[in-house]
Amino acid sequence: MKGGGWRRYVDGLGVRLAALLSIALFPIGLIAVSLTHQFSNAADDRAKSNLLALTAQAAAGEEGFIRSGFGATNALAAVIPSMDTDSPACSQIFLDFVAQSPAFSFAGFVGLDGILKCGTSSVGYDFSEGEVYHDMIENPAPRSDLTLSAPISGTSVIVLSSPVNIDGAFAGYVAVSLPHNESRMVLDNAPVDRPVELITFNREGEILSAAGGLDHIQDRLPKGRPLANLTGQYRMSFLGTTNDGEDRIFAVVPILRNQVYAIGSWPRERLSVAPGFTMTTPMIFPIAMWLTSLGVAYFAVHRLAIKHIRHLSRDMRDFASTRRHARRSKDMALPRELREIDEAWHDLADTVIRDEAELEDNIHDKSVLLKEVHHRVKNNLQLIASIVNMKVRKARTPEARFALKEVQGRVMSIATVHRSLYETTTEGRVRADELLGSTIGKLIRAGVGHETGLKSAETYEPVVLYPDQAVPLSLLAAEASTNALKYVGRPTGGAPYVHVSLTQIAPDMARLAIENSKGVALVPPEQVSGTGLGSNLIKAFAQQLGGKLTVEEDDLHYSVIVDFPIADFDDAETDSGISEME
Repeated sequence: MKGGGWRRYVDGLGVRLAALLSIALFPIGLIAVSLTHQFSNAADDRAKSNLLALTAQAAAGEEGFIRSGFGATNALAAVIPSMDTDSPACSQIFLDFVAQSPAFSFAGFVGLDGILKCGTSSVGYDFSEGEVYHDMIENPAPRSDLTLSAPISGTSVIVLSSPVNIDGAFAGYVAVSLPHNESRMVLDNAPVDRPVELITFNREGEILSAAGGLDHIQDRLPKGRPLANLTGQYRMSFLGTTNDGEDRIFAVVPILRNQVYAIGSWPRERLSVAPGFTMTTPMIFPIAMWLTSLGVAYFAVHRLAIKHIRHLSRDMRDFASTRRHARRSKDMALPRELREIDEAWHDLADTVIRDEAELEDNIHDKSVLLKEVHHRVKNNLQLIASIVNMKVRKARTPEARFALKEVQGRVMSIATVHRSLYETTTEGRVRADELLGSTIGKLIRAGVGHETGLKSAETYEPVVLYPDQAVPLSLLAAEASTNALKYVGRPTGGAPYVHVSLTQIAPDMARLAIENSKGVALVPPEQVSGTGLGSNLIKAFAQQLGGKLTVEEDDLHYSVIVDFPIADFDDAETDSGISEME
């Protein structure tokens, strides 16, 4: 296959079939994209619903303790106004509470001055520097806070506090401590491959507890969605990305309405094409399906058609270069249409070989006949020249002898032109220099004897002509040379001469010039018959050439000059003609 660059690769049947198959599969791809997108959304919706249920279930343990803690703080806050906070009985109430609720590590009453009035331990401790105290002073209301290092226990605890009002005035707050315990937030029946990560936070968005510990807790929160913005709703779920860049599904459920919330999350599950291969986008599955369908379709087309077409093409090229072909055994796996094409091709090849053989035989026969015709024409012209030569020898008068020599010269010119035309190696083209060299040379040597001392000079440049131009050119040169020999004269103090030249004066123009000297005539005037036939023939041949005839004459010389165009050769047409004959 000729052609270069990218075109030879996109011009093949396989590429075009692949393009058409791609167009045919495009609607299926769109359907697959739509279904994959819907399936992905449905999977995300199911995951959100499941995560909401699991988050609520995982937070149930923490919810029970927080509700119990707030219930205790509210009850204790209601008892404090009726008690003497400095008596041991006040502290005993808190000790009894902790003894009955071992999940809590501390309980006590902090006065308006920040001093622990009574409690399970460290009575008299000053909490006035603590954040819980300051927040309660600014806004006396039930609250929950996380203290990473509690001043009494030195551990991480969740502080639940409720304000104490005496006679309608804020007089301090009751606080209980719930130690941070990750085991309370672990779901026993949670999925192993996607465990729920649970985090609790208060209404201000402050984190209270986290499954898995509080280390790097900020990295596991949803990016761009502060926890404070997630409060105030009953339940919600959403898709998001953590601060460390992981795609996850988040669910928020309230533990204590307007007080404590829990947010659970797990990695977002991707659609799986095969075990160990997870799709990063919904587009991968349609693309994979399209590529697979395209590959299967192309393989089928290649196996059923393209491979056999390539075999047939190779056989045709081999036949074109070697004229040989071999029939292969019938392959029943080959489609019926291709089997018929293969059989038709081999039948055509047999017909071409048979017809070419018959054509070669016909050409050979015609070539033999043509050579015989040329041979007979050559023999006839030689016979005519011989007869005229015999008449020349028997002629008794110089006039008769000269006239017969003119006839003999014309016959020899025609014979030479004929021989040059049919013996040329390139049919349709004639070397004019070779043709004139053989024609004019013989004519001049035969025209005048050596005793006259005639000097001849011939100059021929290589000029290639069509036979339609070569024939009139050679006849014109012969006639003009004959006239020059008839009227050549011996100049004073010099030898007589005849000069013949063929030159190419331009890429598309050539010039034939024949010049003879003037003076004492070499041929007696009584032997020269001036009928004017030669001049008329020269003019006629010049017109046939399409050239311009110029005659120059003075006391010393006589010249005949013909400028004629060289016909252009159509190389493509000539080569095509030669190829068709080969």
